[in-house]
Amino acid sequence: MILDMLRKGQTWVTKGILIVLAITFAFGFGFSFSNFGFGGKVPEGTSAEVNGQKISLLDFYRARERLRAQYRESGVPEEALNQNFIDMTALNQLIDLQLLSQKAKELGFMVTDEELSEAIRSNSVFQVDGQFIGLNEYRAFVEQRLNQSVSDFEKMYREELLAQKVVKLMFDTLNVTDEELFDTYKIRNEKVNLNFVTISPEDFKDSYTINEEEIKKYYENNKSEFKTPELRSVRYVIISPDDFINRVDVYQEEIKSYYEAHPDKFRSNEDESRPLAEVKGEVEADIKKEGGKALFREFLENLKESVDKKSIDEITKENGLGEVKVVGPISVTAKLDDIPSKVVEKAFTIKQGEKTFAQVGEKIYIIQVSEVVPSRGKTLKEAEGEISERLQSMKAKEAAKAKANDLLNKAKMNGGNLEEAAISFGLKLQETGYFSRLERVPEINSDEIKVDAFFLDKKNPLASKVYEADEKIYIVSLKEEQDADPKGFEEEKGQLKEEELSQRKRELYIDWIQRLRQESKININDKLLLPQG
Repeated sequence: MILDMLRKGQTWVTKGILIVLAITFAFGFGFSFSNFGFGGKVPEGTSAEVNGQKISLLDFYRARERLRAQYRESGVPEEALNQNFIDMTALNQLIDLQLLSQKAKELGFMVTDEELSEAIRSNSVFQVDGQFIGLNEYRAFVEQRLNQSVSDFEKMYREELLAQKVVKLMFDTLNVTDEELFDTYKIRNEKVNLNFVTISPEDFKDSYTINEEEIKKYYENNKSEFKTPELRSVRYVIISPDDFINRVDVYQEEIKSYYEAHPDKFRSNEDESRPLAEVKGEVEADIKKEGGKALFREFLENLKESVDKKSIDEITKENGLGEVKVVGPISVTAKLDDIPSKVVEKAFTIKQGEKTFAQVGEKIYIIQVSEVVPSRGKTLKEAEGEISERLQSMKAKEAAKAKANDLLNKAKMNGGNLEEAAISFGLKLQETGYFSRLERVPEINSDEIKVDAFFLDKKNPLASKVYEADEKIYIVSLKEEQDADPKGFEEEKGQLKEEELSQRKRELYIDWIQRLRQESKININDKLLLPQG
């Protein structure tokens, strides 16, 4: 009864009995295995060793499944995630936990039995209506819902509580003053409104006709800039776990065992268990899908060796994969329907006749360059259209800049009055509307203007130079300022402090964990990760 209530009232995956996710804030932190012993030998049944302490494969698999469940619950389709991303994230979390736990012990921290007991009893996952569910129900929940022995679970929980202590010590050193918060508040809330005039080079293009002599002279002086792109023809085959599903045989005993091991997968909308006879097809499909992934992973373990020794045709035939396709000649910037840009780019990193592979999501692309058409210099005839367009654009931009500078100088002579200068030039004065330092400049896509705008004031409203953005020239001046409201600061101070401390905690944690990694000996079980080609 209590377990049923827990099922309905708590989702342990999202609540997170394990505290690792709360400690690490976000995934990754740019950790590179190459810096921390990736590929080192580890004992059998171990996912990693951290300063001689083992992280079991079982713990890794549990962490990985927890992540997958989180992504499913947050609406992220699993096929959109790179398998290595999930694996590396899970492994990173476990390594971080081990490092923090070791540091806590080094600093003399410990978790008493009483602290562990209190942490479990006060965890909302083990409560109904605010009360601990009781030891028997707790044990049943851990064993049945978490698929762990109580001793294994409590050992991991103790490690996490240790890690929490050292993280708390770290964070207790942080503080943020009201002055710092008000500076942040001003950055967010001080706003300006600009006047601006736009001059477009396009308006000057028709004024210029480029003659043959100009084209020839420019070509002779800039021949190296005019080349045809290198082109390549590529043979390729696309492989995914679905290609292996039909090889999976499913037996009745497996169907029954899988159904019993995954009761939450086969529940009705009313949260009632659906009978095996009703869901047998779904169970079989799930088993086949998991089996296909396992075969796919096995295939990947030997893929690098296969690609080195065998042709694409042999690999395809031996594994019953789809047809080998051909595309090309194509350039490195080609946009293709069934080959991602990442794979096209990789095809331009190998020589003619060579093979490689690339992973995008859960798909593997084995590619071979069958032909290379080298880049060559364009003839004058081939380049003349491009040269004419370039020269015309250059002259138009020069004319637009010259007019903009004339307008700016006129405004300077008028005491910084951009409006009068614009009228005298027959140009329209526009305004951006208010924006802060954290917002883009309305109507103008220019970070440079945004930065300079907050150095303008009523005494010196006119910007001292003209700006280029989006193929246009701009002259700007300050129209209005809007100061940050001190009353608003008092209302927002609490939220600002929380956000600022959160950011500082994240930065401090990243710095800490990176230093711990650099000082540690970490070996990874390289068989856990898919080859990258």
